[in-house]
Amino acid sequence: MEKETVWLDNEHPALRNCWHPVARSEEAKEGVPLQVELLGEFWCVVRINGELAAFPDTCPHRLASLSAGSVVDGTLQCGYHGYRYAMDGTCVRIPAQSPSLPIPPRANCQMAVDIQDHLGLVWLAPEPPLVGLPEVPEHNDPNFVNCPLEPWEWNAGAAQMADNFLDLAHFPFLHLETFGVTDDEQVADYEVERSEHSVRVQYSHTTKALSDSMGVDGEFTSIERNDLFVFTPPHHVYIYIDYADEGAVLAISFAHQPVNASTTRLFCTNYRNDIEDTADARIEATKFQLAVGAEDKALLERCHVKAIPLDQRYEVHTKADRLTLEMRRILIDVVQTVSK
Repeated sequence: MEKETVWLDNEHPALRNCWHPVARSEEAKEGVPLQVELLGEFWCVVRINGELAAFPDTCPHRLASLSAGSVVDGTLQCGYHGYRYAMDGTCVRIPAQSPSLPIPPRANCQMAVDIQDHLGLVWLAPEPPLVGLPEVPEHNDPNFVNCPLEPWEWNAGAAQMADNFLDLAHFPFLHLETFGVTDDEQVADYEVERSEHSVRVQYSHTTKALSDSMGVDGEFTSIERNDLFVFTPPHHVYIYIDYADEGAVLAISFAHQPVNASTTRLFCTNYRNDIEDTADARIEATKFQLAVGAEDKALLERCHVKAIPLDQRYEVHTKADRLTLEMRRILIDVVQTVSK
């Protein structure tokens, strides 16, 4: 690291070389341009004949928003002057000039390097991604019911939010109204498993039973909960929670869209093996996640800085923080790789 503190915020240039979720897959409707904001830049996502493409949301001609256009004959047509663009960004028609004249190369769009459907989300990589897309084993497992929450905007940084979801020491303080218990304050020793671009930790601790979470007249049963945390850069967090005594598993995917300097859009999906696959059961199951998230959101939105420092000297770190410290080291590697 350089001597000065390096802050990772939602608009850090290194994030352009990463995958980011920008919409739920059903939001990207066939033939309907969709405007999304990522890293402080606007993109036009379009699905034509099932294929996705991400155009800069600015027409090269007079800088009109391409997402205000329409799909015509398999192309994206600008709503201002009718310029048409193929799915690779090539301008194929300028209505105002004679077809016999060549189309200037400057009329072509500089497209995002890649865009894919994955885990029920649309993921966009502006530049070649350094790390692959994250994995959630339960997503296609018939033993689990997928319970997606509505996309949720937070006035927080994506790295801050990932740090929070990986933090092992805040449960008995911030989450007493939901699953935390006061006798869980000391973080037990745990092993950190680091691969090239991810980190995983298995951790057992005491919480309220899943059936008692959010409390019933202050009464609850304390149980031993076994967790697996996996971080995939830049901001994806996967948590597998085994409530062994209740025969229940709750897996959670936290996917973050760094919208702009102060806003992150959270795509959270719960996976449950203990509920019926019905709309009512899914809604009931996500109430717990919404309550826990509201506790985190209220605290993070009060933070004055919407970024995390990657210089380890800027914050206090203890043995209990090894997971989130390793997250920072991975992000340092991403930043330095892009900077080379």
